[in-house]
Amino acid sequence: MVFQSLDGGTLQDKDQREKQLGNFMAPRELKLKVNSQVMLIKNMDDSLVNGSIGKVVRFADVETESELVLEKNNEMKKLGKEPPKKPSGKIYPVVEFLQPGGYKRTVMVLPESWKVELPSGEIQVSRTQVSGRSLSSPRETDVT
Repeated sequence: MVFQSLDGGTLQDKDQREKQLGNFMAPRELKLKVNSQVMLIKNMDDSLVNGSIGKVVRFADVETESELVLEKNNEMKKLGKEPPKKPSGKIYPVVEFLQPGGYKRTVMVLPESWKVELPSGEIQVSRTQVSGRSLSSPRETDVT
């Protein structure tokens, strides 16, 4: 599966823009497949941190498998007696990480954003991409 970044910002000079975007760990295009070994490039919580290594076990819809999505407070979503959700069409990698103590933790890795912001608050460049890097084949770019 291929994940394309969403790039933005106010910087107009194409060369400077590309140079700034090239400084981000997140690639413009990320190619992943089941069993790809990946490394997080941004902290997700206290145990899933930049550098954590995992394996892509499948790709899933963010709505229909919401129990795998970390909330903003880094707690897993609780599935109550809600009716099943309709597929959103937003498919992301589900990654299994080996945690300290030997247990496995499976989570959906969602897009994250990186930006260069001026003191005025103006965002010169930004990139939103799945937050990992592929380790399986160096020529298949990163995953966030």
